[in-house]
Amino acid sequence: MKSYLSLTVSLLFVLVTERCEPKSDSGNVCNQAILNKPFVAKIGEEWCLSQTDWKMKLDAMVEDSRCNVTNIDCVWAGRYVMAVTIEQDGTTLRDTFYAVNNWRDTIYNGPYAIYLNLVKPETRPTTDPIDPDSYSFEMVIK
Repeated sequence: MKSYLSLTVSLLFVLVTERCEPKSDSGNVCNQAILNKPFVAKIGEEWCLSQTDWKMKLDAMVEDSRCNVTNIDCVWAGRYVMAVTIEQDGTTLRDTFYAVNNWRDTIYNGPYAIYLNLVKPETRPTTDPIDPDSYSFEMVIK
């Protein structure tokens, strides 16, 4: 009987201490960006400049009204708008890429210029909304 009681107490101790262990958050991976080197990013990703405390997160797509459907004549080219959060030196800045001309835009933050060079997919088969996971962006930080 004593062995069952001590086994139960030991098991309970292991379960309680296991639940109290801090868990690492593997969801917040910061991809490394290198100045002047193009990279491809996706919505929800964080990008950090190596050897700095500068970090950018591509937040939600706000608008995709681009007229990029094959065989459709458009009166207006449309635009692509995406929210961005930039952190540096303990300061948080919320901004947007507002891509109208060739669906490109630049955000200036301190000494850095963040270029949104290309929104993919460049074309789509219909005017139906695109799943946010289907977007990717060619970018460069200078």
